Amino acid sequence: MADHLPEHVIVQILERLPTKSLVRFTSVSKRWRFIILSDPHFAMSQFQIASHHQTLRRRLLISTGSRSGFKSLDLNTPPPSQSPLGDICSVRCPLTQQPGGRPIRILCSCNGLILATLRNQHNNMYIWNPSTQFVKNLPDPAGLASEPQCLLYYGFGYLSATDDYKVIANFEVFEVSDDNYDGDEVEGKEKEMHIFSSKANIWKRTEAPLDSNIAAPLHSNIEYEGTLSNEALHWLEPEDNLGVLAFDLAKEEFRRLPLPRILDGDFRELRAFGDCLCAFDCANVDVDLWVMKEYGVADSWTKLFKLKVSDQPEEMVGWWPVSVKEASTFLQKGTLCRGGGLVFDFIRSVHTEENPEMHVLSRDTDFREMIEYQETLLWLG
Repeated sequence: MADHLPEHVIVQILERLPTKSLVRFTSVSKRWRFIILSDPHFAMSQFQIASHHQTLRRRLLISTGSRSGFKSLDLNTPPPSQSPLGDICSVRCPLTQQPGGRPIRILCSCNGLILATLRNQHNNMYIWNPSTQFVKNLPDPAGLASEPQCLLYYGFGYLSATDDYKVIANFEVFEVSDDNYDGDEVEGKEKEMHIFSSKANIWKRTEAPLDSNIAAPLHSNIEYEGTLSNEALHWLEPEDNLGVLAFDLAKEEFRRLPLPRILDGDFRELRAFGDCLCAFDCANVDVDLWVMKEYGVADSWTKLFKLKVSDQPEEMVGWWPVSVKEASTFLQKGTLCRGGGLVFDFIRSVHTEENPEMHVLSRDTDFREMIEYQETLLWLG
């Protein structure tokens, strides 16, 4: 076919193929490999066509608990009756294949790109595409490389107008003294917020609102992922249901959005539902899913579905949504066993207005990091 068709026609055909097929076709020729993996215009065009036709494959990246292990679950295809998890495959992470490679933490995703960091070294961040194995090591935020720190909250988003990916990271930096004969002693700490721009390839420091009260979700003590919606990142401020703290990626400034105006609401989690921001009300045994149909408008919050997360809520120690789809929500929950240990269930809760139902897809004794992502060819220069 390549001998008879002009290259631009071949490119137009390839642009309409799914990412998984294109990755296989990189072995056809060196030229095809370059177009598919190294041409940013081809990657963006393929992504835009698939987005327009709603054919992007959505998958779930799952940490297996081993130093280098990840698996990927297809969220688009209904699982066969003999396999509750459906299409699941192993994923190689180049970061852990290097000599002396350290365990990787996956944080969040945007347009098929995963924001990841080294465990216990959070200022060392990477962008990784599991579909193509592209990896980019981000520069260290200024002033953090030599100081002990932990990551408080973070986010990853894309600005289409400027073709710019931005990473938001709020660190808690510890001041260390070696005067103590027993070893280093933490003397004090301060919070630093940094923004990375892929366009400029640099970090810059900014300030979070002094009165902000971003709290970690149910499954974490310190780290909190921002929910991307309408080119802004969102975190809950749960004290007295204060509202949502949003960071506008274009203006690089914070603003507050309201939560649904209901009595005795107990909002614990935010996620994206299509193009809309959604919130989970945990005030009752069954969870109510609310959607902000018109962004920024308080009166547009609408209760759409009721979710069932447990048959024995009195034994549940926590739950958190992983992916919100049109027909169901995928969640992970922790339950206390009779022997005092914990078991973690990966479940699918079917969206219904009444009589909600749930299905347990897998059970594990360890917490698994899970992040939804899309199959794309995108990468950062």
